[in-house]
Amino acid sequence: MHHHALRSLSPLRMGLSALLIIAFLLVNKAGTAGTVVFFVALLGMVVKSPEWALRAFTIAFLGLLANQAIVQKTPLWTFARFIIPAACLVRFALDLQVSRYRLLRDGYMKALTAFVAIAAVLSILTGYFVPVALLKLVNFTIASIAIFASAKVMQLRRTDMTEWYVTIILAVVLLGLASIPLGIGNNFRGVGTVTTYFNGPFYHSNCLGPMAALMIVYLACVIVFGAYRNKWVCLALAGSLGYFMYLTKSRTSFAATAIGIAVLVGLSFMLVRRGSIRLRMRVSRLTLVGGLAATCLGVVAADLATSGSLTRQVIGLANKGGKSEELDIAQVLSSRQDVIAFGWQNFLDSPLIGIGFEVSKTQFFIDNATLLYAPIEKGFLPVAVLEETGLIGGSFFLLFLLTYMRYLGKGLNVPGLAMFLTFLAVNCGESMFFALGGHGAFGWLLFTAGAQLGDHCVERLGPLTAGRTRGPGWQGPVRAAPAA
Repeated sequence: MHHHALRSLSPLRMGLSALLIIAFLLVNKAGTAGTVVFFVALLGMVVKSPEWALRAFTIAFLGLLANQAIVQKTPLWTFARFIIPAACLVRFALDLQVSRYRLLRDGYMKALTAFVAIAAVLSILTGYFVPVALLKLVNFTIASIAIFASAKVMQLRRTDMTEWYVTIILAVVLLGLASIPLGIGNNFRGVGTVTTYFNGPFYHSNCLGPMAALMIVYLACVIVFGAYRNKWVCLALAGSLGYFMYLTKSRTSFAATAIGIAVLVGLSFMLVRRGSIRLRMRVSRLTLVGGLAATCLGVVAADLATSGSLTRQVIGLANKGGKSEELDIAQVLSSRQDVIAFGWQNFLDSPLIGIGFEVSKTQFFIDNATLLYAPIEKGFLPVAVLEETGLIGGSFFLLFLLTYMRYLGKGLNVPGLAMFLTFLAVNCGESMFFALGGHGAFGWLLFTAGAQLGDHCVERLGPLTAGRTRGPGWQGPVRAAPAA
């Protein structure tokens, strides 16, 4: 599926593929035998080609996030979920070798590696749950480098994976819609207990909200920058995801979506051209701003027409069940405040080196942490990074973030930047940046999907000097595509 062959987002092809993905996920219903078949098939995909390897990666982590009533997590999942990123890392490293591209050539990869090395040293120095911290760090390193390598391989091969990602989102929406009549939409962790908040296609509402935000911003990027026919599919999917987000009552995801869309619009005015490359948009800037203004006016008009019922709903959502008619900041922060204060105190106790990578000082963690199962809950990424790696690790982490954003900016990669900043915004309410054995990996796959889309959204101006590349996002001339 090379980029010149794929210019229409085919509803039929995507619909059939989404149903196949769902059928494949349901293989896990057969218990341990089903899990074995599922992962062996995924490994076969990894071997087949780089494109199929990336598909296997996304399906594996979609499976991990999936509602327990859809994908039964047998004990085998605990080990198996680490196999796919490792297999993909080997696959993509070899693909880069063939392309004569060094894995750690780019500045952001060097910065990421430096952060990992520093985090390892700091975790050893803390002496606190060192094996758990190091194992989590190894898993984070393998998965994050594999995901970055996958994006680089797709860029070098000029492969457009947009239809695949839209198909994955379609599968999520179909599972979410089906979960409502099936009565499994509020079954947190699949234990049969009915919960207040909708988790639909995923195992937890706190996972659905942030992922829905990322998927909506991705679809917006496809609409604004993608040279495809049938982009109405993206609008329909974004509407469904917005409804899911409303049902989850996830404030973080609404805020992150708003930030992502604002960044998308803002950057389309700022990153217009650089050297011999120019940003290519499929929706004019005037239409973008007009559309946003019309939406805002429409919301205000609807609110006035219903005597402020929308305002009351927004305040209710922000207060998360608080009875106040006014915006109550204490109530807004209540669900995260304790976690943040606890993390901040741990940072103050060990400001230079932190407490160790992805470990926690809670009694639950101390009593239950094992090498295979050591869940933690960190609400706010900046505090989590400082708590775990101190000022030393935090400064290296910041260097990585800035290097990656600079890399995207130099390539005029607006979709990549919009998705990455949405992901960072999500992490300020639901910290999962390092949880690549959990739902963080799906978030990483989505923001790098944005970066891959962005690689197809620049065009060359004038003759290009033979043998020279322009900007990190540039890999030769981009084929002109028909307007959407």
